[in-house]
Amino acid sequence: MSECRFSKEMLYAWIDGEAGQAAGSVAAHVTECEACALEVEEVRTSGDFLRQMIDDSVGDVEPLVALQKIRRRIEQQEQSERSFSLKRWWDSLWENHRVALGGAALAFAMGALVAPGVVYWVGDSVEGGSISNQPVRTASVTVESVEIEGGAKTVVLQPQGSSTAVIWIDSGDISDNGSAP
Repeated sequence: MSECRFSKEMLYAWIDGEAGQAAGSVAAHVTECEACALEVEEVRTSGDFLRQMIDDSVGDVEPLVALQKIRRRIEQQEQSERSFSLKRWWDSLWENHRVALGGAALAFAMGALVAPGVVYWVGDSVEGGSISNQPVRTASVTVESVEIEGGAKTVVLQPQGSSTAVIWIDSGDISDNGSAP
């Protein structure tokens, strides 16, 4: 550029339309000064180029549609935050009662570690020894006699070597396939 000492700040303000009352004097200077006219032309060309790049990148954006999309995203985010209310509750509980929760967790852990020893120790001191030494008792029935009327018969099933038997009464009215005999 030449040695023009005109205020660049005033020149750029005039290009942007913000020179106010000095706009006439700046316009007169630009018509007379070749260096400032060249500077104005370069600034306008670069501004047009940048606007064109932005328009090509962004495309036509309807402000109302963009605002609706933004509101929809905010709504979705608020709904997802509501679903994390349990997490927020836990975070709040942990933040405000960290020491108490840590103590409770320690007490549960100690109980889980100590409980088997207590059961073993108490089990040995119970009269008759440990609970596991007691035989398992099952319900049993002794059938001494069965009276059957008509053509019914008693069926007893006891597998070989087993102490368990199944007894039922077969009336003979209906066969296995559902037809009468």
